Amino acid sequence: MADYTQNTKANLPHLSQSYSSPFDSHPVFSQIGGWVCDENTADLKYKLNKTDWSKKADGSPSNLDGTDGDVMVKVPAFFMKVTRMPNGKPKFEIDDIIPDEFGSNGKPGFFVHPAFKMSNGKVRPYFLWGAYPAFEKSGKLRSISGVLPTTSKNKGDFRDLARQGRNTDYDISSVFERVAIQILFYTEFGTLDSQTACGNGIVNMTWESGTGAEQNQRITGGSDALGDRSGYLENGAYKNGKCSVRYRGIEDLWGNVYNFLTGIMVTDKGWHYTNEHSKMDTISSMTLYAKDLKEKVPNGYISDMEYPVGAEWLFLPKTTGGSATTYFCDYYYTHDPGEENVLLAGGHWDSGSFAGLAYWNCPNVASTSGVSLGARLSWAKQ
Repeated sequence: MADYTQNTKANLPHLSQSYSSPFDSHPVFSQIGGWVCDENTADLKYKLNKTDWSKKADGSPSNLDGTDGDVMVKVPAFFMKVTRMPNGKPKFEIDDIIPDEFGSNGKPGFFVHPAFKMSNGKVRPYFLWGAYPAFEKSGKLRSISGVLPTTSKNKGDFRDLARQGRNTDYDISSVFERVAIQILFYTEFGTLDSQTACGNGIVNMTWESGTGAEQNQRITGGSDALGDRSGYLENGAYKNGKCSVRYRGIEDLWGNVYNFLTGIMVTDKGWHYTNEHSKMDTISSMTLYAKDLKEKVPNGYISDMEYPVGAEWLFLPKTTGGSATTYFCDYYYTHDPGEENVLLAGGHWDSGSFAGLAYWNCPNVASTSGVSLGARLSWAKQ
């Protein structure tokens, strides 16, 4: 794996520095990047400049305020492999072959990440993720720069807003999509410590300042000048921990506001999951990874994940007892026995070292809402 400190240059890149990653020429990673898309059909309207989103790829000015459409990040389909190492840690590999229509051209041991498999057996070439935490505009969930993320709605509300005036290819971000991005990140940076590799994110405000004096620092687009690059940009007094983190164009993968994830629920019976939009609110239609969860896994930093056969890529927390700098380096708030719980990911503006790519919060029900709970728009051909 590459030396991740050379990929982001830690608290950089500043605009005055050159930036490069050994993965920038990889057939998969090189395709991850920002587009402005039609707000109703998700048609790709224009590519954004790789190093500065104030411009289109052709150098002319872009518009990221929603007038031209939603600002989305295109994530291409890929082949992957997971190996459990002798020390118990996972090894993730991404192949440099682009999957064909049915994913039949992979190397032995590699498979198409399930986020890209459709119910008809075909491979979706890509999915689109909102570049920013979502914002409600005119009764529709949008992904636009220069706004404070919408919160204080429950999971169902966000899903309804995502589909308002659109077809069912739209939704909020799903667990399959998020873990696909996790695997890409871990492979590229060669570490499970996402905050050290790429930046702390907006996580070091107090609860009060994040809703008051420092609220405007949480407005989307603070890292737009990085383009498709990874890292963060400090803004005056707002240093690492109080400015947005970006991974290949995706802003605030952790920090700022929690994201509701769809396609996953947890009960006393175990973990329920699906990648089909029509099944995401129906536990009985989901695949079950059966595990007796009547007794809670203690809240804490994740020390190990489940590795279900055929779903080793799904990052289901198994044990806690780690720390902010060991194992998966992120925190887990566990399922409440007797409840059907939904999943919140990433952390918010005062999560501190709890936050990160693997941070899951699971003791909430579908009707839960709050000022720190948001969502992210997504599009995936069904």
